[in-house]
Amino acid sequence: MSDSSKLLEHSYVSPQCQYFVVRKKRLCRMTVKPGRHYCGEHEPEPKAEDGQDDTRIPCPNDPKHTCYARKLEKHLSICNARQHELPDYIVHNINAPSPQEDSSLSPRLPLSQIPLQKILQVIHKVNVLYDTYLKDSIVSVPEQPIHSALLQEFSEAGRTESSRRHLRQVSSLMHLMESERLVADNTAYVELGAGKGQLSYYVWQAWGATGARDSRVLLVDRAALRHKRDNKLRDSQQLAPVTRLRADLAHLLLERVPAVQHCAAVVGFAKHLCGVATDLALHCISASGVCGRVRGVVLAPCCHHRCERAAYPAAVLQDLGVDADDFNTLLGIVSWATCGDGRSRDRRKRDTNGSNGPHNADSNDASGTHNTDKHEAEEAHNTEDSEANELHDTDKLEAKEIHNIDSSEASGTQDHIKSDVLAPDEIAEELGSKHVALEREQRAAVGRRAKALLDWGRVLQLRARGFQARLVHYVPAGVSLENVCIVATKPI
Repeated sequence: MSDSSKLLEHSYVSPQCQYFVVRKKRLCRMTVKPGRHYCGEHEPEPKAEDGQDDTRIPCPNDPKHTCYARKLEKHLSICNARQHELPDYIVHNINAPSPQEDSSLSPRLPLSQIPLQKILQVIHKVNVLYDTYLKDSIVSVPEQPIHSALLQEFSEAGRTESSRRHLRQVSSLMHLMESERLVADNTAYVELGAGKGQLSYYVWQAWGATGARDSRVLLVDRAALRHKRDNKLRDSQQLAPVTRLRADLAHLLLERVPAVQHCAAVVGFAKHLCGVATDLALHCISASGVCGRVRGVVLAPCCHHRCERAAYPAAVLQDLGVDADDFNTLLGIVSWATCGDGRSRDRRKRDTNGSNGPHNADSNDASGTHNTDKHEAEEAHNTEDSEANELHDTDKLEAKEIHNIDSSEASGTQDHIKSDVLAPDEIAEELGSKHVALEREQRAAVGRRAKALLDWGRVLQLRARGFQARLVHYVPAGVSLENVCIVATKPI
């Protein structure tokens, strides 16, 4: 049988849409009606059953999909994007402040389109503000053994180092909440931006399922994710006190949520809450209706480049001379903290194996990369018990080296930084940070300082609302470069 005959036979058995999807580089896989060549979505000139023209129009509920114009009424009654009656705890933009007047005058631009002179000025401001308000004030949390709720999974044979790093971060956050005396009966533990719910799962296993009376765990996330960890609680019949809300933090009125109303105290927590979501979460947990019952917040932010000035407490930095243009530039500089050292993973591994000692290799990796390869090579020859001890020693070394970079190399940039090759009259016309006279380690240090400055503004916001707030390093830099945590508590 020829190829054309096979294709014809296959098309007869399972007719397939003949529309070529450029993005996926293949034909559309939707089936078609007998005698048609295209599915309903891709029909060039759709025809009704009686032969009359029938066009497809964008759905009024969601223009990302279309429907037949003559079947619009029926489609609206079954459309998955149709409006549903919202619960009373959803209030549109209740936690999202209105855009500031200067936002339209200072649009967000990539760093490559910002004048070099502006970048140099912002770097200078970052160093001055950091040395004035934050230098030596971010303490490191003492390292502790893996939390008992995670120890079994952490010790499983074959678990990857990447997975263990996540578990170590969860363990540290849980130890931190315990040390701040945030664990008590009749408490609603609210994970803001829960994702797949790994942190809440261990929180309930540690404090909810083992005797904490009348406590609840609330997971909040705007996405509908698969393989959620909290689903595993169904098997152990522990799901009743665990609630998941699909809601945007910008619209969540926390005091109206039944799980929060049930409890006398509220504790908020999050691990690697992205950009503007951190600010929305702080607005949500410190709102006037619930703030009086909030005992504390333990929140590890990340992705500072995704912040938005409208939601961020920009007035704090505005009073210190950081205007809207400076803030937008700052959001570009923060990416230097985690953008890597320019080497591929294979090259880092070769350089690490070929170095004379671990100190040089660790110093390079700590300046901008997760030092995974060195750990994996060492751990392949050790037992599970010695594995954790070696990781702790290596992480102490990396954290010490990063602190030295922040205190020495970045402090050398307090003077007005100049371009490495451009004349003064050329700087005013240059765009981007290509000619900033900073080594890679110095750029990473400036990026970390910029991140800390943004987190410090959030700390001041919490202090203004009655919290005792501070910044801590909750894990060593070798575990995660996003290792700063906001800790805020209320006096008991």
